[in-house]
Amino acid sequence: MLIEFSAQNFLSIKDKVTLSMLASKDTSHKNNIIKNADKNLNGLKIASIYGANASGKTNVIKAISFLTDFLGKSHEMQQGKKIEVEPFKLDSSCLDSPSKFDIIFKTEGIKYAYGFSATSEKVIDEYLYYYPNGRQTIIFERKNTNNYKFTNDIEKQTAIKDKFNSPNKLFIAVASLWEYDKAQIPFKWLNDNLIVLIHHSDLQELTMDLMKSNESINKRVKSLLKTVVSDIEDIKFTEIEVDAKDDPILKYLNKDAKSKLLDSSNKLFNISTLHKMNNSEELVEFDLDEESDGTKKLFGLLGPWIEVLDTGATLVVDELDIRLHSKLTRFLVELFHDKEINTKNAQLIFSTHDTNLLDQDIFRRDQIWFTEKKEDNSTDLYSLDDFPVRKDAAIEKGYLQGKYGAIPYLKGGLQWR
Repeated sequence: MLIEFSAQNFLSIKDKVTLSMLASKDTSHKNNIIKNADKNLNGLKIASIYGANASGKTNVIKAISFLTDFLGKSHEMQQGKKIEVEPFKLDSSCLDSPSKFDIIFKTEGIKYAYGFSATSEKVIDEYLYYYPNGRQTIIFERKNTNNYKFTNDIEKQTAIKDKFNSPNKLFIAVASLWEYDKAQIPFKWLNDNLIVLIHHSDLQELTMDLMKSNESINKRVKSLLKTVVSDIEDIKFTEIEVDAKDDPILKYLNKDAKSKLLDSSNKLFNISTLHKMNNSEELVEFDLDEESDGTKKLFGLLGPWIEVLDTGATLVVDELDIRLHSKLTRFLVELFHDKEINTKNAQLIFSTHDTNLLDQDIFRRDQIWFTEKKEDNSTDLYSLDDFPVRKDAAIEKGYLQGKYGAIPYLKGGLQWR
């Protein structure tokens, strides 16, 4: 379970912002809460992020994505390779300062806190703490790149650090690779259970792969798509054997593009939908590209959606509502609040402009977040729970009226000609 994420000096984020998935003392919507033995760690199943265009919604999600991406490839970093971190550019004091990321989560019944700061040249600071008995215990601390402190398994961690670590690598990734269990457990959660979807162009292939490898997901994607898009009867995959070296279709593609199109057996897969012909039981085949943008987007989301609900992972999605009808967006969101479906306490974080979801019949106040540009053009992130809002207040109306900020400010003096 994700408890909290913070970022500082990254893209439009200058000062530290924190997204909390901890439930407040609000007693509404009990199905929206992940209950813990420690009531102070009761979590939220969903957090939604609203804000004007260019206010920083996507950058909050990109900060989470950077953390997961850097973790996943950190142990492979060659000496001298640049870290792809981007500090806040509108303040000269930030350009040479490190970007900072902190995350608190719970896995296998234990709470962990992990964080690091980095420039493009090197990791500056890094730490990993855990709370096996409710008290903070240091697994490792790293300061000024090369100064380490170990309080657990000192000889083993020191040996890993001396042999395999380097300035541009995260030590948690290196220690996990070399099978240090106290690093492996939190690393596995961060690497496998924190899933970020920003670029939606690859979602169709992702869902197709999940359907091919998991019959249960296959059946449910088909069932859900048929339920939501009433005239679709089935989905079909067609395999085409190709020669990756000589096929004229592929010779102009680079290696990465080929790997996206082909599986390991050099087979090309095409996705089709089947519809009933009017006044007949005969099925007509359509290429998925012939379907509406909304149907293609929905198909792409259904695979990871079902997988996350099955595994209890945390899914982070940018601009969830793009190309989806508001009722479809609400349908996808409410799957996470359904206790019969979300039995593993999966979590969803998403950004959106769909104000129809700003409804206290759907969300608690602590599940609604806003981004807004400050005077220095940096991003601020805050919760609706920070405002004195009545339980019967019309949140959507109040938001559009500007009561909570985070809406576009349109300057006057438009010059049309």
